[in-house]
Amino acid sequence: MADILPRPLQRLILVLAKLPGVGNRTAMRYALHLVREGAERLQELSSALDEARLGVSLCPSCFGMTEGDGPCSICSAPERRTDTLCVVEGIGDMLAIESAAQYGGRYFVLHKLLSPLKGVGPQELHIDRLLERVKVDSISEVVLATPLTTDGEATATYLSRMLTQSGVRVTRLAAGVPVGGAIEYLDRLTLSRAFHDRKEL
Repeated sequence: MADILPRPLQRLILVLAKLPGVGNRTAMRYALHLVREGAERLQELSSALDEARLGVSLCPSCFGMTEGDGPCSICSAPERRTDTLCVVEGIGDMLAIESAAQYGGRYFVLHKLLSPLKGVGPQELHIDRLLERVKVDSISEVVLATPLTTDGEATATYLSRMLTQSGVRVTRLAAGVPVGGAIEYLDRLTLSRAFHDRKEL
């Protein structure tokens, strides 16, 4: 079936199919829709992708997303608590926690979880930067908000061991977070209860 499509369209389908949650059939629907919409819609998409590629980078402080080279909007917000740090796996988790409106501190984004089977070790999580930030910013509490999966628990256990050596209080999201659940997909009430009931490690 794909052989009857022009090569540029086939390439667009292949690229779209690499997006999370997008299979070949969905990618084909998206690609056909974009092409049917015409050059203006394709140019709009191309322009947005270029802007994101050139204008979005990792925050030098928390490894979240920022515009340009400076700190992100959360790290630079004067009203945020500077003595509390929430460690999350990804940007989606941070956005979900923000939507619950129960946390007013700052973040540290790992982007990966410890996973020996996948070849992900402590050095790939920027743990040295996390420990440095805890010390330099005089952090009094670190909230571990990694998912309750095998890799998430292994990461939380490792981080807790490393952090408690520095004397900082380490807590973990508690009630309301299901085992195997990803923080990114939890509803506001569940996240609110989880933050309210967090416990000492």
